[in-house]
Amino acid sequence: MDVTGDVVDGVILIVLLGLPAVGAVLAALLPGRAARWAATVAAAATFGVSLALYRSGWSGGGYWHEFDVSWVPALRLRFHLGVDGISWPLIVLTTLLTLLCCLYSLWRTPDRRLFALLLALEVGILGVFCALDLILFFVFFETVLLPMYAIIAGWGGPRRRMAARKFVLYTLSGSMLLLIGVFLVVTQTGTADLAAPTGTASMVAFAFLAIGFAVKAPLWPLHSWLPDAHSEAPTVGSVLLAGVLLKLGTYGLIRVALPVAPVSAERAAPVIAAFAVAAIVIGGLICLAQTEIKRLIAYSSVGHMGFVVLAVATFTVGGVQAAVFA
Repeated sequence: MDVTGDVVDGVILIVLLGLPAVGAVLAALLPGRAARWAATVAAAATFGVSLALYRSGWSGGGYWHEFDVSWVPALRLRFHLGVDGISWPLIVLTTLLTLLCCLYSLWRTPDRRLFALLLALEVGILGVFCALDLILFFVFFETVLLPMYAIIAGWGGPRRRMAARKFVLYTLSGSMLLLIGVFLVVTQTGTADLAAPTGTASMVAFAFLAIGFAVKAPLWPLHSWLPDAHSEAPTVGSVLLAGVLLKLGTYGLIRVALPVAPVSAERAAPVIAAFAVAAIVIGGLICLAQTEIKRLIAYSSVGHMGFVVLAVATFTVGGVQAAVFA
């Protein structure tokens, strides 16, 4: 097995992903109260590990705790993980919100299946933020789909099944475009390494990636799945949807689309900015007509993500930093 980098240092990322994975299994297997508390303890431990990832001087650039192992040599696939100043705040946010959702659910929704799904969802989200291999990134990106679907369909409102199906259809459509983009990038550049991208992917590859991420963001006019999913999801689902899941799209733009095709991204910047401004204006106007709080939050999220994408479209260090912390 080909191993590069300081594996001992990088093991902390395996622990970060392993704790919620083990917690999800325990929650699925243990009875009642024991399952709920096992999941909550796993979420708390994961939050503690996420804080331990911090290193002084993290804003200076580079990746920390890199873990790079060849897992399918014949296909040149690597299990490459790492953290930097862009991903670390999002990792902490994810682990904090998951812990709060578990604590809330201890008394409000004491169903062990929900706890298992919350932790499975956490594994997928953390994997996205840690992945430094494009194929691995895509795998984790799609892992998020099933737990979120089950959370909406299982514990949502009266129209939860319709909302869950709409969420899946939109997300799968974006995933197909994203998969094509990933294939084009790997074939055109000859590498799936996100830590050292060649920056030579074509405009076509960038377009597929950008649209795929725009669905997840969601950016107008690809946003119509969000109001239904947000309003029908249970409280914990809405928290994770608005707090973390929407950020996966813009994170993908920053981590994947811009580095692999910087020239194409710069050319497309005016178009991206135009859609972002449209999202800000239209999302804000629709908010004025809402009487249901969750739908209002959903449309405000569309406008908010418009601001985030607009910051990314500036292609400046300040803009990207603003997008990460917005």
